[in-house]
Amino acid sequence: MLSDTMKQAIKELPAILSTQEVADFFQVSYMTVYRLIRNKELESYKENKEKYCIARYDLKKFCSKNCNL
Repeated sequence: MLSDTMKQAIKELPAILSTQEVADFFQVSYMTVYRLIRNKELESYKENKEKYCIARYDLKKFCSKNCNL
């Protein structure tokens, strides 16, 4: 379960995030985010067949399952 602080931090993010924005949020490399997407641990979609985009809802769902914050 997410803390109120984490819920608020996620709520303040844009509705659609890039891999770099998610990486900055978690303070990890964008390659870590890409690996999570490739391993189907983090849901995303491709914009213009190039860039991965992550919905804030999917990020919150990922955090609920995987974070102890």
